[in-house]
Amino acid sequence: MAQCNWCKADMLDLKTITCEANKTIVFPDKKVYPAVPYKGEEGNRCHDCNIAPNGYHHPGCDMERCPRCSGQLITCGCLGEDD
Repeated sequence: MAQCNWCKADMLDLKTITCEANKTIVFPDKKVYPAVPYKGEEGNRCHDCNIAPNGYHHPGCDMERCPRCSGQLITCGCLGEDD
């Protein structure tokens, strides 16, 4: 079992559709943005965190997009240097 530390769901379970704990992103300036849902094609789950299309990625997923700059959230820099 690969458990998400945030929502506690089993990330490998096909019944896990979304990360219920990652619907918003809080930035260092305390501004809160809605998370960007996964835009995969129907039937194609995220290769990194295994969520279904239109679901929210588990935190730390390398496919999660930044709602501010549209870059890769884990590397775009919008969360600050201590990501």
